[in-house]
Amino acid sequence: MKDFMVDLTEELARMELFQNASATVLHAVAESAVPLKLVKGEVLLSPEQENRHVYLLLSGKLGVHFGFVDSPEIRELNQGVSVGEMSVIDDTLPSAYVVAKEDSRVFPIHRDLLHDMVMDASPMAGNLLRLLTQWMRANTQRILKDRTQIWELTDHANVDALTRLYNRRWLDNALERLLDQAAKGMQPLCLLLMDVDHFKRYNDTQGHVGGDLALVAMGEVLKMTVRPYDFAVRYGGEEFLVILPNTTEDEGVAVAERIRQNVAKKVVVSAEGEPMASLTVSIGLAMAQPEATPRSLISIADAQLYKAKNDGRNCVRY
Repeated sequence: MKDFMVDLTEELARMELFQNASATVLHAVAESAVPLKLVKGEVLLSPEQENRHVYLLLSGKLGVHFGFVDSPEIRELNQGVSVGEMSVIDDTLPSAYVVAKEDSRVFPIHRDLLHDMVMDASPMAGNLLRLLTQWMRANTQRILKDRTQIWELTDHANVDALTRLYNRRWLDNALERLLDQAAKGMQPLCLLLMDVDHFKRYNDTQGHVGGDLALVAMGEVLKMTVRPYDFAVRYGGEEFLVILPNTTEDEGVAVAERIRQNVAKKVVVSAEGEPMASLTVSIGLAMAQPEATPRSLISIADAQLYKAKNDGRNCVRY
């Protein structure tokens, strides 16, 4: 037991929250609770449930999602960080879902203990934390609202009228710049090229109006599935393209699979409100190399898309 407490105290000392904390504080926190194990996919925090703890991430990874638990991840949390502070400090429901991305360990610190430690240090520090938290919560809500307005107010010359995604003109102006930024910053960039499977057949059976509604549904899926800093484009006809800045191959595959699954689950509704035939997509993925050009990168993604079609469609190839 003594060795366990020593190991736990050393783990806590490596957390961002306890940098330069005294041994007395670390020991008191270590004695207050035991680490919790989370399995991949388990929800740690939810806007639907009161939170009484700040959680320290001892190992593993967590994902942060706004709006609903299956929404695109807006942030990844790694070992050493803490979550739940805002809801604990200002005594409100969490503002986001926090979900285990892999099997993880967290250490819970009850809000009463945290409050006592802060107030022992300085009542003014407690007041300052509460005010800062209120400001951060309001700012987060404004960012989410601004993100929606950006979509609505984007220059119409750069937006496809049917799907409300970026259009080919925007892509021609933006992709080279994004590749240049990635190369200069030595950051990965991933590109997805996708095609609605058997779309001609869909048009023939559902009519051109039905085909248009299917493309609108594709736009809705992409806007809801890609992350806030990604770019979704109607490349032409039933082809779509997504640019994923600062994204590794594994992360890109995860986004592509999420798109593929969400398209398959999407209900396409007719003008009369009746459900129509569902859709599937084939997706090709390409990673940008330092010397990549827009043409070469899209060509690689197109080759992978062709492979996905040859492999039976409704799949991701990279």
